[in-house]
Amino acid sequence: MSTLRLQLHYPDMSVPQRAHPKDVGLDLTAMALEPHNERLFFVDTGISVEPPEGYYVEVVARSSLSKTDFILANSVGIIDPDYRGRIRLVLRYLGEGSGVDAAAELIGRRVAQLILRCREEANVEVVSKLGETGRGSGGFGSSGS
Repeated sequence: MSTLRLQLHYPDMSVPQRAHPKDVGLDLTAMALEPHNERLFFVDTGISVEPPEGYYVEVVARSSLSKTDFILANSVGIIDPDYRGRIRLVLRYLGEGSGVDAAAELIGRRVAQLILRCREEANVEVVSKLGETGRGSGGFGSSGS
């Protein structure tokens, strides 16, 4: 089993955990908040990571975030394997008016998950034509509703 190394930046914070033994993600808590404006908020998770060799981490929203008026502004955060800074999130407020008070209520709550992913590398080859498939270029809505 690989080891994901974590650095905790708040003395009273808990180590990120999985809620259930077979869960994929480690829950991340909003430890501090910095408003960018009334609708965007930088959230400090209080951790830095060092993935094992050959891995990187992704940060995704917890499903419970959908019960709030917030979403992760960039949907998925990719944390490169050589990044050692604090993991911060950007939350976007979708509710009415200012989100400052609602954002303050997120402090101490689990808002995202950290997922360890295997890092793959591939050579890039530019070609004049791609191989044919049955689907071809059928995209949005091509399989029906």
